[in-house]
Amino acid sequence: MVDDVFFIVRKSIRRASSSASLDGVCAVINNACSLLEMDLCGVLRQQLKQGYPSGYLDLTQAYNVLHSTIQQGRLQASDSEQARLMFLAYLNNADVSTEYIDTLRQSLSEEVPSALSPLKAHERDKLESCLSGLASVNASLRAVVDYGIQQLRASAIKPRVSPWVDSFLAVSHQLSEEEFASYEADEAFIQNLIMNLQGLLTSLKPNLTPGNYDTIVSILTSEVTSHMEKVVLKSSFNRLGGLVLDKEVRALVGYLTSATSWSIRDKFARLTQIATVLNLERVTEISDYWGNSSSPLTWRLTPTEIRQIMSLRTDFRSEDIKSRVEIGDLASCPSDMLQGFNSRVESGDLASCPTGVLQSG
Repeated sequence: MVDDVFFIVRKSIRRASSSASLDGVCAVINNACSLLEMDLCGVLRQQLKQGYPSGYLDLTQAYNVLHSTIQQGRLQASDSEQARLMFLAYLNNADVSTEYIDTLRQSLSEEVPSALSPLKAHERDKLESCLSGLASVNASLRAVVDYGIQQLRASAIKPRVSPWVDSFLAVSHQLSEEEFASYEADEAFIQNLIMNLQGLLTSLKPNLTPGNYDTIVSILTSEVTSHMEKVVLKSSFNRLGGLVLDKEVRALVGYLTSATSWSIRDKFARLTQIATVLNLERVTEISDYWGNSSSPLTWRLTPTEIRQIMSLRTDFRSEDIKSRVEIGDLASCPSDMLQGFNSRVESGDLASCPTGVLQSG
């Protein structure tokens, strides 16, 4: 659809250029901008308003449906599946249209002056003013894309992420040595979470433009990290449990960062810092990060939050925590130990931090 729309728009403006009248060209451009902003954006938004059907089948249900349709000699997409594909198609149309608008403006800024050459300075200004209307169309199209993405977030992402991450609460993080060894051999929670995330992204990726897909991965990451923070704060840990959480966060960072071409490590900063605090061997180790040096360490966690997180460790005494993290103190670290650590914490890449800082015992 959008290919035809922009072909007609461009052809109409080119025909106007052959009239050698700048006023005529500007009139056509202005009319095209109005039609694109009102009609094209209106149609795309109206289709996206119908929403993205949220129902989905697990593997067993999918197998049963497939087996049944093969037995009946037919294999057709359900109405809900067709509606999902239609929604994604219009979302892609909106995203592609933003690219077409940019291309159209760039080409017209070169073609029109060439066709009407020579243009005086005030005529060039007039043409640029007309072409600026395409920027307004682009903003409207981007708003349509954002609207569709939020629809997808509400229907396809949030309802699924919550139960996937909530399963964290069914796993004890106060582990014995035997339980820790058993967990390392299995890693049930994080492996299941990654498998579910991969299944969701795999189902969406073939039907989305690269830009829309990367946006979805970014939003999915925000949802997962935000919900992970909530379930962690509802749990309790010992030293080995904190070590398990640190491993789980690293695995999650590794998978999601590999799933997109965008840089999303910053979204893991808070969760990574939470895992670091819970992975301390002793309360006194917090001073390695939360010291009084003149070299500040930027924390995404407040002093109150750090004390709250440390209190989740059942083997840490509350009076020891209070004595080490004072409310209102600024987080800072010895410069000789934390050279470059700030950027690593914010990126989520704790594996490359100085061993003296991340010593776990």
